Amino acid sequence: MKVFKTYFQKSKVFLYPLLGIAKGARYIPEETYISWDNNYTVDDMKLFCVYKHKHTDPFQEFETKKLIKNKRFFDYKQLENNKHLYIFDFSNCPQTWLAVTAGLYSRIHEREKEIILSFFGEIGVVAETMESYIYPEEYHEDYAKELNVSLESIQNVYEVCDPPNLDKETLKKKSIKIKFIKKEDVSLP
Repeated sequence: MKVFKTYFQKSKVFLYPLLGIAKGARYIPEETYISWDNNYTVDDMKLFCVYKHKHTDPFQEFETKKLIKNKRFFDYKQLENNKHLYIFDFSNCPQTWLAVTAGLYSRIHEREKEIILSFFGEIGVVAETMESYIYPEEYHEDYAKELNVSLESIQNVYEVCDPPNLDKETLKKKSIKIKFIKKEDVSLP
């Protein structure tokens, strides 16, 4: 078990694994978010994954198989600076979405807990830390000792991972407006 003292994206740890993309995949998102400034709020239940890539055959194969054909795939937007946004819909698992966005990770649906734990594996500090976030009651004594606080304090708070910082979990980039040429735009002799 490890106590993280700096912020990490809760969307990347609790929601990204639910896309079914294996840990250690060749392409991982540069960052993930749970809202997009002036476009989608947390209530829309969308996960935003930003990738920076070149248009190579291996990435396009990954994009097609793992992103666009993903059962949760919702939309794609091109962002500035050669960044690409893939949007995934989580409206079919509201209990998990609401638990994650409220910072109540112990209330994630059991089915999704199993997927998250499987993503991080069974061995190592990260695996044990993830398990402590999802099943905190089993780790209250460890956290009380590690943080040098009373067991009662930890039990009162119950969760052992901080809630998402909604500002840091909000994408603040704009998509590029691509003008499509319509038949009416073309002047034919």
